[in-house]
Amino acid sequence: MSNSFDPDGLWIKSKLFINRALDANREFEEQAFWACSALELLGKCALAKVSPLLIANPVDDGNSLLVASGLTQGNATSVQAKAIWSRCQRAFKPFSEGEARKLSVGRNEYIHAAGVGFDAVPAHAWWPRYWSQVVILLNHMGLLVDDYVDRSHVALVNAALATRKETVRQQLEARIERSRTMLSQYRTGTLSARQLKEWDLKAQYPTSHHSYTECPACGAEANLYGDEIVDMNVIYGSGDWGEPDVQVTLTVAPVALICDQCRLDLSGYDLLVEAGLDEGFDVEGSADDIDYEPEYNNE
Repeated sequence: MSNSFDPDGLWIKSKLFINRALDANREFEEQAFWACSALELLGKCALAKVSPLLIANPVDDGNSLLVASGLTQGNATSVQAKAIWSRCQRAFKPFSEGEARKLSVGRNEYIHAAGVGFDAVPAHAWWPRYWSQVVILLNHMGLLVDDYVDRSHVALVNAALATRKETVRQQLEARIERSRTMLSQYRTGTLSARQLKEWDLKAQYPTSHHSYTECPACGAEANLYGDEIVDMNVIYGSGDWGEPDVQVTLTVAPVALICDQCRLDLSGYDLLVEAGLDEGFDVEGSADDIDYEPEYNNE
């Protein structure tokens, strides 16, 4: 396969460009240029992870398609950015082709014309819109912002995302849509080898408490995890032989939902709130969960 279609190579190059874009010593116009280039590469990477054919140029007498399929070797070209945006919108909901085009409209002017190119939208408004689209693609790839940008930039990115009201809703929709799509592909046997490898890695969340709830993506029984005890109900009584007995019910704040059937992963309180799954769940506790010392009646 040509390097043009290698998702790992596209990922590395996209990471290089986005971290270049986040260099505080650059002017906004230059930052936006590198960021738009990084977004295009990220879109290509997301599509190529599904199939390299999705980014191959279809109008060169089939040469690029043959190279992307692995049937031949040689030089090949990928599709233009507008095709990437269009395909990402259809494949990775709720990615917006229109929003991606608006974000990158200044790139050609920045390179080829006399204007600065990115003066239509101020930086403080441009970046939250940009990161909202990036996060949608990352979610569909099963990745996080922390995987994409240098650690020193994570807080800056999260601050920009926090100003975008629709960000969490879009993240939730993207993860649900991705899980539904992968489940459908799994059932029809159309997952790629790369996707199948990812599918076989069932996620686990290391928490102290665990319950079940309906998966918002597929309706199956999903795993709900949590650590923090937010309430406790204790009922004291006596056992069959008059021995002290205690029944403890713990209410635990959820931190993640993971579905073994469709592989939906909602790790993070904000996503659970958006999904309506933020209410505490009840689990059975024990005397060890409370400061309890039984008082024996020796009279």
